[in-house]
Amino acid sequence: MRVSFKKAVYMYIWYVSNTVTFRQLANLFAVAPSAAWSTVRRLTSFLISISHEYIKWPQGACMQEVVRGFEEKKHIPGVIGAIDCTHIAIKGPREQRSNYFNRKKTYSIILQAVVDCNKRFINITCGEPGSLHDYRVLRRSQIYEVAETRCGEIFPNSNFIIGDSAYPSNNWLVSPFKDYGNLTESQRKFNEILSSTRMVVENAFGLLKGRFRRLLKFTEQTDLKSVTNIVASTCVLHNICITMDDLCEDNEADFERFEENMEDSYLDGSHDRREILFNYLREQNIIYFLFHHSNNAAIAIVKIKSFHCTYMH
Repeated sequence: MRVSFKKAVYMYIWYVSNTVTFRQLANLFAVAPSAAWSTVRRLTSFLISISHEYIKWPQGACMQEVVRGFEEKKHIPGVIGAIDCTHIAIKGPREQRSNYFNRKKTYSIILQAVVDCNKRFINITCGEPGSLHDYRVLRRSQIYEVAETRCGEIFPNSNFIIGDSAYPSNNWLVSPFKDYGNLTESQRKFNEILSSTRMVVENAFGLLKGRFRRLLKFTEQTDLKSVTNIVASTCVLHNICITMDDLCEDNEADFERFEENMEDSYLDGSHDRREILFNYLREQNIIYFLFHHSNNAAIAIVKIKSFHCTYMH
């Protein structure tokens, strides 16, 4: 008998949510192993076919909502996403095996993602060999080509994305200052603010792998295209869950002036987007404000711990 669509959905969800083999999946749902494999592939193909409805770059009012969401977090205006990469462990492939051997001495493919303020994937690139550096993955991705050739289309109003120190800083991507031991206090605080803001992409990866534990390790499949498709399909399902609120977790004038400065940076390539953002946060005392409050919080924690230790003694 043909596997019903409802049963196929259950089988797919069970497969990506656990680390069972196809034989175990077949026994659990009383089907042949070949049927289990074809069912997972069928649901994977379906999710990828609707991916454009759920994984999409924000536009218009949606983009402004994302920008406001990031600004409310750490007072950084103009951010529409945070970019990072994560490794998906796989069984060593037959061809070009060494290319997938990463720095952690395991085989993997790379998932690159840009995430909005709500942990929703707005752009993904999946399947690059695990030996590649994060910046090289970006250089080989479609988003890089579009950003370099048609920047105004995906980064209107001088918006930008943020990343960690693996990425360079340019007009549409802001990364931390390189720390060679000579950073000023303000630059260090800037790095801390940027790091805490881009933590949303780390949280998104954690939520993705926590919900879909199959992504922790592919022990059977050696077909890289199938593995890549399954990973991409879970990203679609991740966004669907967020859309359905199914989660397993937990001043205007100044902004206009900031946007004007950002527009000037497009006209003059000698300007550094990171420097403009750094100067803005420093001028608005945002760096000092967060540093001051973080110090107070640290002092409070020390006092609480001291009180606790005294009480226990």
